[in-house]
Parts: sequence; C-alpha cells; structure tokens
Amino acid sequence: MRTIGALVLAALLGGGSGRAAGPLSAEAQTLSSAPSDFDFLFGRWNVHNRRLRERLKSSTTWDEFEGTAVVRPIWGGKANLDEYEADGPAGHIQALTLRLFDPRSRQWSIHWATSATGALDVPMIGSFQDGRGEFYDQEMFEGRSIYVRFIWSAITPASCRWEQAFSADGGKTWETNWIMEFSRPTPAADTETPSPVVELRRYALKPGRRDELIGLFEQHFIEGQEEHGMRLLGQFVDRKEADQFVWMRGFADMETRRKALEGFYGGPIWAAHKAAANDTMVDVSNVLLLKPARPGRGLRLAAARAATSAKPPTPGGLVVATLYSFDAPVDDRFLDFFETSVAPAVTAAGATLLGQFVTEPSANTFPRLPVREGEHVFVWLASFADDAAYAAHRARLSSDRRWTEALAPALTSWLAKPAEVLELSPTPRSRLRHPAGG
Repeated sequence: MRTIGALVLAALLGGGSGRAAGPLSAEAQTLSSAPSDFDFLFGRWNVHNRRLRERLKSSTTWDEFEGTAVVRPIWGGKANLDEYEADGPAGHIQALTLRLFDPRSRQWSIHWATSATGALDVPMIGSFQDGRGEFYDQEMFEGRSIYVRFIWSAITPASCRWEQAFSADGGKTWETNWIMEFSRPTPAADTETPSPVVELRRYALKPGRRDELIGLFEQHFIEGQEEHGMRLLGQFVDRKEADQFVWMRGFADMETRRKALEGFYGGPIWAAHKAAANDTMVDVSNVLLLKPARPGRGLRLAAARAATSAKPPTPGGLVVATLYSFDAPVDDRFLDFFETSVAPAVTAAGATLLGQFVTEPSANTFPRLPVREGEHVFVWLASFADDAAYAAHRARLSSDRRWTEALAPALTSWLAKPAEVLELSPTPRSRLRHPAGG
C-alpha cells in the first residue's frame, strides 16, 4: 500500500485538490484517519518555533521564538479550531487554523489564516496513519508553483511536533522551513480543577452578617471539608447583593459527594460551629449542581491558598459568573457556538476565561442539602484584574458591531430567559481569583 503522502501527492499531480471526486479507490478506503485524529491537540500549548529565515534559497539561518496555541473542538470533534500567537522576528503573529474532517474521503482539510491577511489560505489535504499525519497542497510562492507539506509527529499527551516543508521540483526533494515543538504548560500560578462535579452555592444571609459568616467559614470550614474529600474552589462576596455569600466546591463523582457531605455534616467541626453559621443564614437552597461543559473546561485555580492569618497570594481581582438558562439540556450546537463565537469575542475584549459548566443531571445524593433540580443551565466564569479592566471589557463589547448586531442577538435567541450575571470579589482564602499576571 502506498503512503498517505503518495496518495495525496498523486492527486495533486493529477490536477485535483486532494479531495476525491468520484468513487473512492481501494487504497483511499484503507486510510485510518478518523474524526478523533486531532483529539491529542485539544487544550493549551506552549510552542517553540524554529523558522528558516529564507525559503527555497539554500538558507541555513534559523530564527527561534516562542508562541502559544489554544485548540478547541467543534461539531463534536468533527472539526477543530486553534488560535496561535507568537512574537517573531518580523513582529507579532496572530493566526488561526480550521480543520475539517470529510467522512466520505476520510481525509482532513486544514485551512490557515492570519490577521495580516484576513483570508483562508489554500487548504492542506491529508490523513493520519500509524500516529503520523501528512498533509499537502499546491500553491504559488514568489512567482512559482510549489508543493507544501505539513507533518504531525512525535505525539504524546504532553508534547507533539509540527513541521512545514516546500518542494519546488514536484515533490522529489523537500526543504523543511518551519518547525513547531508543542508542550503542555507546566502548572504554576494556575491549574485546572480535577473536579467532575461542582456546586455553585448562593446563600441569602441576615442583614449585616456576611463578614461574620466569611470569617467563620475561612477559619474552620475550608480544611474541615477538604479532610472529607471535597475541594473548596472559591468563596466570594457578591458585589450586587450585600447580604449574599457565594461559594463553590468540587467532588470526584456523585457517590464521593454523598460520602464527603455525610462525613463533614456528621462530623465534629460542623457540630461545633453549625449553630453560629446557621444563625447568619436565611436561605441555602439556591444551589446549582454542575459539571464541566467539555473536557478541559474545568476551573483555573490559584496554585496555593492563603493561610488563615496570611494575606492572599495574589490580588483577587473580579470574578464574573454568567448564567444562561435553557428549555432543554445544553447540546453540542450551543457549546460549539460559545467556543467558536462568544469565547473569542469576550477574550478579545479583555476577559480571562476561567471555566465553563453545564447542569449535572444526576439525582441529588445528599437530600439534606437541597439543589435546584429540573433546570438546564450553562455557566461560564471569567476574571478581570480590577474594576477598570471590567469596565473596559464591557465598553469594548458595546462598541463591537459584530457583538451587538450579530453575536449578542444570536446568543439571546438560545436562552429561555435573560442571562444572570454575578459580579464576585474573592475572599482572602479563595483559590478561584484573577490569575497572577493575567
């Protein structure tokens, strides 16, 4: 059997685009590509670049520079989109790649664009075989027709390699001119929560008692709950509701949640302080049971929590939780819309995205603490360095015609009722806060 490269290059030499137009050949039917081929690439990456300074001129001088990439699935993984940024010798690079899987030919088309041109390049066509992806196109370069090749290789959960090569002699010889070494970011100032089940809890309190409950909570209830297998994610002051306390905690699964809650609420720490805590509260039933909207959409948390008597490790900034309500469970169509349209727009306007969640549909395994059941929600969290940064973000969105005339109306059309926005100030010991340097 010929290689993927031979198959695609043969199609190019025959004058085609690399995409089969008639019945598939027996060789094409044996291609092992699948919609899951690029699953390894989803998420955030650091990218070390080596790029040949001059191409097809026998140059041996390489420029090296750093970049980042964020890759998101769309259409349930049948396509994906990545955003790439770097500071190269010629200046800042902003680019995106759209990859589409053709289930008929079992080949991928890869479309590249930069902010400098604002247009998609000629698509690369190809497939994966034995853990290696090869993709080809034919295009013009400095007045002559050439072939271009992409190769994905050395794929592991934490790293991979991409390289680009040109051929000016019909594919007989190739000059590699750009190499990207991808590596997963090392957790430092932030990391993702491993909690597949998350509670968003909003407590209504007696007037003037909020600071009293926060002091009690941060002194006694954080480590007390974590000893039973919970993970305390964040505690907040609601800036619009003076007598409301908002907090989040996570669990490995619903059964772990049941055991952890039974252990804490049946244990000595709660017994010693429950009277004082309950005396500050009016209602504790406003609770959403959530799960990450997709893999990799968990929370970004500060790596360390301040000790009870210490100052917080970083300024907390402002955390904004936006709640969307739906008439039915949130599906992949909305998640794709959010990831490919809403998220890039709010990020470009200055928001730091922290996580996205949907309703966890499982029955409440600890009925002693009620949760809101029978609802369908999508919750996304973002952070800002301070009030000025949040105000600037809102102003940018308001002046963005694409947001006001297209995206915001489209978003509203999905919702069962207007969005609810919580403006939250992290308490001193909250792990969920604006990332340092963000």
